[in-house]
Amino acid sequence: MIRLMTRYGILAIILLLASAFRQPQKEEFSFMTSDSRLQQTFDWAKNMALGYVGASTDPVGSWYEASLPQREAFCMRDVSHQCGGAEVLGLTKENYNMLAKFAQNISESKDWCTYWEINRYDEPAPIDFRNDKEFWYNLNANFDVLDACYRTYLWTGDSRYINDKVFLTFYEKTMTAYMERWQLQADKIMDRPRFMNSPVPFNAEDNYHKCRGLASYVENFEGLTVSADLLAAIYRGCVSYSKLLELKGDVKASKRYAAMAESYVTLLENKWWDDSCNLYNTFFTGLKEFHKGEGETFILWFDIAKDAARIRATLAHLLLKEWNVENLSYFSKILYSYAYNKEAYSQLTTLPTMERSDYPEVSYSVMEGIVAGMAGIQADAGKKQIQTLPRLTTETEWMHLQYLPVLGGSISVRHDHTNKTTFKSHIAQPVIWKAVFPGSYTGISCNGKLRPATMETDVLGNVYSYVTLEVKPGIQVVAICEK
Repeated sequence: MIRLMTRYGILAIILLLASAFRQPQKEEFSFMTSDSRLQQTFDWAKNMALGYVGASTDPVGSWYEASLPQREAFCMRDVSHQCGGAEVLGLTKENYNMLAKFAQNISESKDWCTYWEINRYDEPAPIDFRNDKEFWYNLNANFDVLDACYRTYLWTGDSRYINDKVFLTFYEKTMTAYMERWQLQADKIMDRPRFMNSPVPFNAEDNYHKCRGLASYVENFEGLTVSADLLAAIYRGCVSYSKLLELKGDVKASKRYAAMAESYVTLLENKWWDDSCNLYNTFFTGLKEFHKGEGETFILWFDIAKDAARIRATLAHLLLKEWNVENLSYFSKILYSYAYNKEAYSQLTTLPTMERSDYPEVSYSVMEGIVAGMAGIQADAGKKQIQTLPRLTTETEWMHLQYLPVLGGSISVRHDHTNKTTFKSHIAQPVIWKAVFPGSYTGISCNGKLRPATMETDVLGNVYSYVTLEVKPGIQVVAICEK
C-alpha cells in the first residue's frame, strides 16, 4: 500500500510539474451577439476567410489568397484591402510576409514597381508578369501597400514596419523615384501621357505593354491618363508616409509630405468636381476630357474628400447605383466611418448572399466591417491607444468580441446599444482606452466613477463624446454615458 501511494504520489508530482511548465493556451477570438443575422454574417465571413489561408510550408511562406479564387496568389490591391480583416483573424505572420514580399521586390529595372501579384511558389504570377519590362501594373498599388503597412503597424505595434530597411526603402522609393518616373506629382499629373516607360518596340495589342502602368484600379476605360482613385491613393500614401516620418522623428520631412497630401486634395476639389450634376468626375483622358464611372468608392476609402456636402452627395450616389462585389466589399467600413449606420448594416449583412461572394476580399472586408466599422475599434501603437465606438442599430441589442488580437495581445469589448461599453485588456502592458460614444454627453461613468466627457465632431457634423483612461492588464472597465 505504501509503495502504491508512493508511486501515485510521484505521478501526481510529475503531472503537477508538467502542468506548471505547460505553455498557457492562447484564447481564440470569438464573437457573440443578440442579432442572429449579424451572428450568421460573422460566422460565414470567419469560415470563408480562414479557408483562404495557405500553408506556411509553401515556398512563399505564410500567406492567404488575395486575388481571384484558385489562383493561389496574392496581389497588391487585395492584400492592402484585406490586411485589416486578416489582423482581426490573427493572420499577423501572413500580413507581414506578404507585405514584405512586395517591399523586397521594388526595383529600378521595373521603373520602381514591384510584383503586382505573387503566387504560393514565391514567383510573380505568370498571368500578370513576363519579365521586368513586360508586366501588368496598376499605379495606385505602391501607395496602397505603403498605407497598408502603416495601418498594420498601428494595429500590431510591429516595429519592423517603421524600422526595417526593406520597408523604409520601399516607402522612400515610392514617394520619390516612383512618383517621378511615372509623372505623378500634383503639378504634373494632369499632363502625363497615356503610356509611359513602355517596352521597345511597343505593342498596343499586348496587355503586358499597354497595362504596364495603368492609371487606375479601373482597368477597362480606354485612353485613361489620370483617375480620381489614383489621386486618392497618392493622397493617402502622402499622409501615411508623413506619419511614418513623424514616428521616425523626421519632423521637417513629415510636414513636407503632409503639405504634399493637401496639394492632391486641392487638385481633386478644384478640378474634378462637376457642379452640373453634383458629382466628382472619375476619369481624365489623353484628350483632356473628364468622364464618370467607377472610382468614387476610393475617394471615400482613402478619405481625400473634405467637403461635407460633396461627401454626402457621393455617398448618396454610391447607394443608388449597382456595383460589383469588389466595390461593395468596401461599403460597410466607409459607411460606418460617416455614421451611415443603417446603410452600413444592410450592406454588411447582405454581402454573404451576393453573387461572387466567394471573392476573398469580401469575407475579409466583412470581418473588418464588424470590428473597425460596427464596433468602431481602432488601434494606435504609437500612442499605445485603443479606441472603441458603438455603431449599433435597432437590429442589434448587444455585440461582444472576445480576445480580439491587437497590439501584441488581445482585448475583449462588449457594446450594449450605443451608450454602454465594457472593455478588458489582455495586453501585457497598460493601454490607453479612448471610449467614444455617439451623441453629446456631459459625463461618462467608468466603473461607477463619473468622468467629464470631451466632445468632438467629424467632417459631416456628427457629434461624439469620449473619455480616455489607462487600463492595466486583466482589468475590466464598464463605461456608461450620463446625461
